[in-house]
Amino acid sequence: MILQPNSHVAISVGGCGKYLIVRSTSAPIFIGADNLKPQRLETGDRINVTAFDKMFVENNGSYAVTFDYQISDLEMRPASTAGLVVQRIVEPITFEATVKVANGLKVEALPSTQLTSQSDIEVEPHTKVKVTNGGFSKVMLQVISDEVTELRVGDFNVSANCGLMLIGSRKAIGSLSVDFSGELFVYNASTTVARLALTGVK
Repeated sequence: MILQPNSHVAISVGGCGKYLIVRSTSAPIFIGADNLKPQRLETGDRINVTAFDKMFVENNGSYAVTFDYQISDLEMRPASTAGLVVQRIVEPITFEATVKVANGLKVEALPSTQLTSQSDIEVEPHTKVKVTNGGFSKVMLQVISDEVTELRVGDFNVSANCGLMLIGSRKAIGSLSVDFSGELFVYNASTTVARLALTGVK
């Protein structure tokens, strides 16, 4: 099925099977019912629907989403892209790591001072901004916009159809980790303001 932007579509699940399994979805969507708070779903996720007759799926984004699902009595476990996501770091944390040297014996401790967090970054619609000046060995980005936004990440040439794609919102955070030491740019391909959280490792 194709979910249009900001759409709310009812689906019948009663008597069809025990589990709703997401075969594929081009972006995260939400599923809920009258007595169930909306739950975020993406490719590979599954949810027990035996207690429901009708449910609804929501696309809160500003672009259409292709959503393919099935209902089955078997709890199949397709490959999932879901994982643990740190939503926000609100207090200082201790950061340490070790790096193996070529001979595989020596290690070098990285002090917590090498972890650098920046204030949230806002990117206007259809605008490119530079988010780092370089100097990091790794950059971690999270999309924490009020609404679902689509971003492109890369070098100076990023645009609406060029660069790594990063989609998310405060309710469905999208994350990206880049091993990169140069300048990093972000292009907001959405029609609403995007907000980013950024942390770099020197």
